[in-house]
Amino acid sequence: MIGLIVLTAALLIWQHFGMERIMEFSAASGRPVELVDDRLQQGGSVARLTRRPDALIMDCDLRLKFEWPYCRFLFILSKNEFGVDLSEFDSISFDISYDGPGDHTVRIFLRNFEPGMSTLDDYMSQKVNEVHVIVPAKGIVKIPVKVLRAAPWWTDMRHVPFLHADMRIDNVTSVDLSIGARDTAGHHRVELRSLKFHGKLISQNRLLLILMGMWIGCAVVWLGLALRHSRSQLTNSTTRLALLSKVNEALELETRELAGQAYSDPLTQVLNREGLRAALMERWQHPDSSHELFAVIFVDIDHFKKVNDTHGHGVGDDVLCAFAAAIQHGIRASDKLARWGGEEFLIICSGTKASDAHLLAEKLREGLNSQIWPGGLRITASFGVTALQPGEVIGEAIKRADGALYQAKSNGRNCVRVA
Repeated sequence: MIGLIVLTAALLIWQHFGMERIMEFSAASGRPVELVDDRLQQGGSVARLTRRPDALIMDCDLRLKFEWPYCRFLFILSKNEFGVDLSEFDSISFDISYDGPGDHTVRIFLRNFEPGMSTLDDYMSQKVNEVHVIVPAKGIVKIPVKVLRAAPWWTDMRHVPFLHADMRIDNVTSVDLSIGARDTAGHHRVELRSLKFHGKLISQNRLLLILMGMWIGCAVVWLGLALRHSRSQLTNSTTRLALLSKVNEALELETRELAGQAYSDPLTQVLNREGLRAALMERWQHPDSSHELFAVIFVDIDHFKKVNDTHGHGVGDDVLCAFAAAIQHGIRASDKLARWGGEEFLIICSGTKASDAHLLAEKLREGLNSQIWPGGLRITASFGVTALQPGEVIGEAIKRADGALYQAKSNGRNCVRVA
């Protein structure tokens, strides 16, 4: 916990004061650059590029032959539809000097390729995001990326719907630095020493998500250790009532599995394992119970998984309820029916021999064949039958009935086998 607190504080401080990420366009960066002027639109402006180790110099003779004369630096990031994501950057700075007539305004254009709107054969179909900046006499200009806007002249020219006229720079194919206006004819000289995009290696929102995931993971580990400790204490507990231990071992249940459970299965309303345990405890408290005959019948619905997969769990639940009701109706009031788990049910028949339990199981099996089932289904079941032997615990009899049930299913299902 202490380590996580220290790491969280260190990452937040590093993200705020450091973790700097920079994309640079300059003579030293080695990124390809070219000059473009309005001669592409039959204008008369002429731009010339001079490279120095420390700067890119544009000499531009602006002439008013074209309506909007211009010269510009053009940095190509991609020549296909896969550009560069600049949305993670926070600000743009450029070290520049400007000599010439006018107010020394430069325009930054970020062209974004947007599938469904942009095409490779139409350069002007790429969204133009722009910002205008007046270059000061000295110093480095720095502007936040969020001041960029989709150029109004571009949205008007392309008839872009309002909902698609937002600023997007997640797939930028080129970065332009342009000068020129209708009232600035003459010679202009722009010296670009650097153009940089500034951001963080990990954005604040992403870092907060990472930290939140780390804290959640810590909480999960903490909870797991606490549960493991509690389970260890519960496992090490040796205080058991003698009668409760006897029945719990017979039914293969542990005390923690029975805590807080009701006596009835919430779906079928027959006994659950806890209810069967209570019934057996009450019966075995009688002095003569040790000499009483008991029969055990294990029942399993045939191909029940196919019912759920084909007709859905809602129909499956209806089948379970109808099945439990049919079995309950076919046994005596003194017999105990419990849902053992899933589609398996257990019948405890007191005062019953194995041969009588066999006849009961056959009667129940035949009754299921004539039952009307939800969705018009045909439902059958397999039965395993045995009797409790003198001096035997009921858990052994249950295992033997389960083995007989396995034989019934192996022999084609819809039948009764006696162990």
